[in-house]
Amino acid sequence: MSFVAFGLPAIGPELRGAYGLSLPELGAILTASFFGSGLALLVAGIAVDRLGSRPTMLAGTALGTAGLVTAGLSDSKEILFTALLVSGIGSAAVPVAGVGALFRVYPAAKRGWALGIRQMSVPLGGTVAALLLPGLESLGGVRLPLLAGAVAVGISGAVFAALAGSDPVRRTNAERAFRRIVRAPGMVRLLVVASFYIVVLQSVLVYSVPAVHAAGFSSFSASATFFAINVTAMAARLVWGHVADRAHGTRRSRTLVEVGLVASVGGVLFALALHTGAVAVVAAAVVLGFGAFGWNAIVYVSAGERASPELAGRSVALALTVVFLLSGISTPPLGALADHLGWDAFWLTGAALALAGAGVAASLGRAWNV
Repeated sequence: MSFVAFGLPAIGPELRGAYGLSLPELGAILTASFFGSGLALLVAGIAVDRLGSRPTMLAGTALGTAGLVTAGLSDSKEILFTALLVSGIGSAAVPVAGVGALFRVYPAAKRGWALGIRQMSVPLGGTVAALLLPGLESLGGVRLPLLAGAVAVGISGAVFAALAGSDPVRRTNAERAFRRIVRAPGMVRLLVVASFYIVVLQSVLVYSVPAVHAAGFSSFSASATFFAINVTAMAARLVWGHVADRAHGTRRSRTLVEVGLVASVGGVLFALALHTGAVAVVAAAVVLGFGAFGWNAIVYVSAGERASPELAGRSVALALTVVFLLSGISTPPLGALADHLGWDAFWLTGAALALAGAGVAASLGRAWNV
């Protein structure tokens, strides 16, 4: 799934040229699948509870694949956006289908590491895409990467649906469960932290390549920057997950503060590096990526631990919903910010948001389900 969702920014300039997109429109296209997933994650969580993982994943895979095929055959930016949105709705089943099992199987001292490994697959998909999508685009235009992604999603989704097995069906009152989750101690503040951090992550994911291009660097430098960010993101999710597991899993909030501080410093360094040289840009991107991409697993684990054990899956689905919806909503305005105020203001704004998120994270208390 992340091969497409996190890989398309690697050919963002080509998409922009092929469909005549403005910078905000490019942001909307590149985050349409995230927005679609955000609309469907809570529904996917209920479907997994009531139908089981296997049928939910099969249905989601079929819808996600159909959306990508339609996107690959589209001739207009409107159809492209809608098709990617539909694909995201289908892919919502993927992050929800097995997340409850993580809380049942792993103790608190290993959850951050375990979910960090799972989350590592997201930038891994982006890294593979950074290597493959430009080549596919040069062979068959921007449509070929989308069609190749449809094949990959269809095959892998069917295989892992078979591996998922059949879960016991649980009947719970969705409205009552949602109220219990929202009222859990510290949950609202945790979602605020995720809201700040996802805007920073999307700014890096979607706009790092256009920013490097706009600074006058070569396409190779832009690709190297995107590749470095994704490789760093893989390492960050493992390292920060391991750090958050220290002290028997009671270090989550402190780790979220540290992640935000690193991202804030990285944003300032990246803004400065764009005025120097390619090596400095890549080095600053490593610092920025290490902070901006390191928080996801910790937020999701913390969300699951703040609710009662039987609601851990839905609690994570709520956090995912906030993250995915804001991914789609915030990215076009970020493009408009870059258009009107320039890239220096863009990256300094991201640094300020990361710092604000770290401030809220500092007020989080310890989760009780640890």
